[in-house]
Amino acid sequence: MPEFCTIVVGGGASGVLLASRLVRKSPRARVTIIEPREALGRGLAYSTRYERHLLNVPAGRMSAFSDDSEHFVRYLRERFGNRYTTSSFAPRPVYGDYLEAIANEARAFAGARWQHVRARALAVSTDDFSVRAICEDGRTYNGDALIVATGNAQPAPWIRAHADIVAGERFFPSAWDEGALICPDRDGDVLLLGTGLTAVDAVIGLRSNGHRGTIWMVSRRGLLPSEHRFFDAPPDLDPDATSMNDLLGAARTLDRRPHVWRFAMDSLRPRTNALWQALSVDDRRRFVRHALPFWNIHRHRMAPEIAEFIAAEIAADRLRMVAGRTGTFAAHANGLRVPIALRGEDRTIELEVGRAINCSGPTHDFRLLDNPLIGNLLEQGTMQPSELEIGINVAPSGALRDAAGAEAERIFTIGPVRFGTLIETTAVPEIRAQAEDLANLIASRFDLYMAVAQ
Repeated sequence: MPEFCTIVVGGGASGVLLASRLVRKSPRARVTIIEPREALGRGLAYSTRYERHLLNVPAGRMSAFSDDSEHFVRYLRERFGNRYTTSSFAPRPVYGDYLEAIANEARAFAGARWQHVRARALAVSTDDFSVRAICEDGRTYNGDALIVATGNAQPAPWIRAHADIVAGERFFPSAWDEGALICPDRDGDVLLLGTGLTAVDAVIGLRSNGHRGTIWMVSRRGLLPSEHRFFDAPPDLDPDATSMNDLLGAARTLDRRPHVWRFAMDSLRPRTNALWQALSVDDRRRFVRHALPFWNIHRHRMAPEIAEFIAAEIAADRLRMVAGRTGTFAAHANGLRVPIALRGEDRTIELEVGRAINCSGPTHDFRLLDNPLIGNLLEQGTMQPSELEIGINVAPSGALRDAAGAEAERIFTIGPVRFGTLIETTAVPEIRAQAEDLANLIASRFDLYMAVAQ
């Protein structure tokens, strides 16, 4: 029986959900997953070892399969008994175990049709009949389609931290760099560059490793993610909202009616991407410039236990929030000296910290990424930045678009790589839907090719 091969670059949640769907969708589907990690499914988000790093979505909404909404809850029940419920925010390492189990089950089901290559893809080439991935060790892999499933990117370089600072031992370009959250001086001050969910994770990691000193968080607006709550009253909303203004109107209820905005945003979530894509480029650009930070803190929330922990840290003055812009970093005897121009004030403070950690979240300007595969695709023109210059230009199918808008026939994307074209594409509910749609598309295309060939 003839088979078709899909190369999946990236073995995190996006890559595993697609690959597992594909090998079960068609007995002729073969997958080659190029991922340097030994374990599949974990990626950046779920490879954390800290049990206090929790999902920011309740377990009842985290099934890997939309046609089996209880799948993750059953996994928890089978493994932990009654410790977790559908409303629990489970530890992220546990969800990583869950995704790894899905990968292992798919591999057992597919047998020789499932291949995990522990390598890093450097480049891609295509011809009329196939696509080829070239790895850093010189190996090449041919397939009928290739999926860019590289997940969330690293933070953009912090422009006020010059090369000599970044090369030193006191600055960490990412919270996930080795040793970033382990401080030799447990009483020294630490500066986190960013105040979003990554910075919250960093606080938890630092405290889990015994750090006792003051932690400073700085961002331009000094905004923390909001807290999940389950018992807010539903708002008075138009159920047929059709514009981003409707969506923003729901978010603005935060000030006027603080008990309804969560339901307002969640009720519009199934239509958010359609609303986003219906906006003009200028409107989307204005949204990114002025509203995206506020959108993010309301859309991407902290688990209640995490919100309580962060509030206690702030109340005890162990965690200090600063709204402002950093100046140029300078080294001093015990660490780094960082000036911060305070937002809305005509003054600058200067912090002396033992280390600084870039927690600004994933960069969406793919031209800044230290990723050879992305660089290769951009250089050859197969991949193009979106019109907003955040994310890349992707067709509704997930296919890459070139400068002329033409869709690639064999190269697709899934998950966070689609951000910019989509505004909801980083959470499991969106990724699992993309995995199902893309698996169906690839399988149906191969069936069509075979029918024509015969």
